[in-house]
Amino acid sequence: MVIQSFLDDDCLFYAGAVAYQIFFAFIPLLALIVGILAFVYGPDRAQREIVQMIREIYPSATAQEVRIARELVQGRALSLGLGAVGTVLSAAAIHGSLDLALAAALGKEGRRTFVRRNAAAAAFIAAVALLAVVSFGLSYGVAALSGALAEAGFGTFTRAALQVLTPLVGLGIGYVFFYLVYRAVPRRRVSRRVAAEAALVSAVLWEVAKLAFGFFTRALAVFAAYGPLAFAAGLLTWIYLTAVIILIGAEVIKTRGAA
Repeated sequence: MVIQSFLDDDCLFYAGAVAYQIFFAFIPLLALIVGILAFVYGPDRAQREIVQMIREIYPSATAQEVRIARELVQGRALSLGLGAVGTVLSAAAIHGSLDLALAAALGKEGRRTFVRRNAAAAAFIAAVALLAVVSFGLSYGVAALSGALAEAGFGTFTRAALQVLTPLVGLGIGYVFFYLVYRAVPRRRVSRRVAAEAALVSAVLWEVAKLAFGFFTRALAVFAAYGPLAFAAGLLTWIYLTAVIILIGAEVIKTRGAA
């Protein structure tokens, strides 16, 4: 029922529109994060943290992303300035594309005024940015804890614990992100219970998709034919899959009678 409703609402088309906006917004957002981390932590540590963050977001990151992170860190002042301006300009576009896509599934009633729409976009982007900071803090905390345990002679235990803990942390962060989307973006308010159910479905699908996407891109090298553009092609595809999962969650909300 969810899949049939997903296809009837042309969600594959709307997912493409969302992916297009997020893909081009990802570039200034990455530059902004690089600029901030480079000034706070210094270039070497900032590069390591950015590479780790990219690998968490994009499950098939390779050595090419290390080079991109290094170049962004080296021009950290320019990255910070352009990233801040670009992120502000793209925030409304991302929220608008999500708004239209979710409206296709949940209904177009409750259209916001210009002021409310932009205020909602700013609040949503701020919440996502805060979530990114929390995600970075958790990743850093897990890395620091694993290093301390390894030095204390618990290397085997640490590796086993990380294999269990890392997917759970990713699942939790994904759940919060999808919950924010389903509570903040739709024009008509979705109840907490239904939003939580849809967020859980989407978060689980996202973790499964990460494993599958990482396998296909690393083991089968499906984007190798794109050469230097392999990273861009793979990233756009991954963002598209994420947008599809967001809209599957929206259809879960619809079938629960909350639209």
